[in-house]
Amino acid sequence: MSSNKPTNKTTVAVLPFVNMSKSQNNAYFCDGLTEEVINALAKIKDLAVTSRTSSFYFKNKPVTTKEVKEKLGVATFIEGSVRLSGSTMRITVQLIDTAEDFHFWSETFDRNLDDIFAVQDEISLFIAERLREHIGHIEIQDKLVEPIDVPVAIYREYLKGRYYIMKLDYKNSIKGINILKDVIHKAPHFSSPYLDINLAYFNMGTMGLLPAYEAYEKAQPYLLKALELDPNSSRSQLNLAWIECWQNWNLKKAYEHANKALEIQQADDIYLTISNFLTVEGKLDAARNYLDKALQLDPYAAINHHYKGFLYYLQEEYTTAIPFLNKALELDPMLPFPPIYIGLCLLLSGKPDEALIYFGSLKGVSVKDLTKLGGETMCYAKLNETDKCHDGLKELETYLATALADKAFTFLILVNALLGNNEKVVDLLTEAYHKRLPLILLLNPSPILKSVKNHKRFKDIMLKAIPDNVNYKREKKYKQALLDANEIEKYSKELEQIMVDYKLYLNPDLALKDLASYLELPANYVSQLLNMGFQKNFSEYVNSYRVNEFKARILLEENKSLTIMAVAYDSGFNSKTVFNTFFKKIEGITPNAYLKSTQKDSF
Repeated sequence: MSSNKPTNKTTVAVLPFVNMSKSQNNAYFCDGLTEEVINALAKIKDLAVTSRTSSFYFKNKPVTTKEVKEKLGVATFIEGSVRLSGSTMRITVQLIDTAEDFHFWSETFDRNLDDIFAVQDEISLFIAERLREHIGHIEIQDKLVEPIDVPVAIYREYLKGRYYIMKLDYKNSIKGINILKDVIHKAPHFSSPYLDINLAYFNMGTMGLLPAYEAYEKAQPYLLKALELDPNSSRSQLNLAWIECWQNWNLKKAYEHANKALEIQQADDIYLTISNFLTVEGKLDAARNYLDKALQLDPYAAINHHYKGFLYYLQEEYTTAIPFLNKALELDPMLPFPPIYIGLCLLLSGKPDEALIYFGSLKGVSVKDLTKLGGETMCYAKLNETDKCHDGLKELETYLATALADKAFTFLILVNALLGNNEKVVDLLTEAYHKRLPLILLLNPSPILKSVKNHKRFKDIMLKAIPDNVNYKREKKYKQALLDANEIEKYSKELEQIMVDYKLYLNPDLALKDLASYLELPANYVSQLLNMGFQKNFSEYVNSYRVNEFKARILLEENKSLTIMAVAYDSGFNSKTVFNTFFKKIEGITPNAYLKSTQKDSF
């Protein structure tokens, strides 16, 4: 997961908040609060926020700053704790710089539980503002968490239901679904539980905990109701994108919805979805670029590693593909997709015997979803074991009228392509097209079908399914500078004069908003002013004044009896770590070394 590249300073992770309550039953509340903070920060377009899967990988695990930096690739991470007691809550939050390994901000919020929505917004805004002060200019919305029109007691039940479905096993998923159904009964206008029940069934179908057709059939009504209640949320737009692509085969509209989702929130599953759509079009390099963004935000999501391997498979880089596919299975052994492509990579890289052994060893989900049968039949085709291949084809055909028709068609098409039966391949694709089976969309770039791609009927089918006029390009919205060059020059001079006249830096709790108040400008403007006018973030700007103040004070006779830290505190610093870090960054030596050098100079 680690990289030798310098860490982008706008990357941030929110680790799961620790439950400090007496009752361990309150863990759901901590997880829910963590998710809300992740989602809120992800709305800030200048930040790259690690997604839930990767953040929660560290739940209940002791972790060092170095490990977080290496495994998540972030410049800053947030950790916190929650203590519930009756109708009150105490939430403690800390921000840690991974490069310097120091806490640069912490705060405790004592609030009433009835204020949970306001507190979520307050905490998210506090974090965003402190991040901006530390890393430099980012634009922050006035509000990051919208209040939900449900009583707090029902919202807590919702968090509990989501907590159970995110455990991703059958028993807890069913428990979570039942809780969420009760929430819907009490608050039928609340869209989130509908989306989460849809997610729970979708996950169970994908992971083989329920037959896929049964799971998706159960999920559909909840998704449709959620879309009816809240069509404009990021999650709703993402689901609409899936429907337009995989059900309606309308890539143009699918891209529109995916882009709307991305405008609302930067999330790995949105980047992954756009990568899927680009793959359908055969734009594999562009697909990989979007997938890399998904992996940056969620390096511990099994599906992201699977899809990276899948893209390498499509580009016939089989040796490169296998480690990603294996990593996906390591992260989620129940994920049904990687075994297909691990076997195919072996098969197409000239190792049919090894592929046959691999497919033959598969158990569990891979047997139920035809991967074992289909994989072995493909190997028999490649090995010219005609009778065994024929038997496999016959058995696969028996599934064409079942809920596994999609998988059966896929393997029948691939086996016949390996046998060179191009007419049969096109016949099967035509039938799949008329049945509106989504499989044909991802078969378009398949390396096994290269010999069929110039077939006229194949081209006609693919052109109907995937029109060539989509021409997807994400519209880049360039931000207009909040201040022009003349204004930056003007306000830079004003700010410097204010700092000299009022010595604001001596206030250890000075915040960007305070500077904004003196300049009578919005905080976003002042953030940009510091960035463009001084090439510094708020912390660098203010602490440079404090360092100079310290250097002046430490030489005064009246301060000779004071410790270094006493003078540092008098200069506006409120933390030994922050003082030492910034002093060395600015002066190039430690405060102790600086003091010794001044004493030498005095002789």
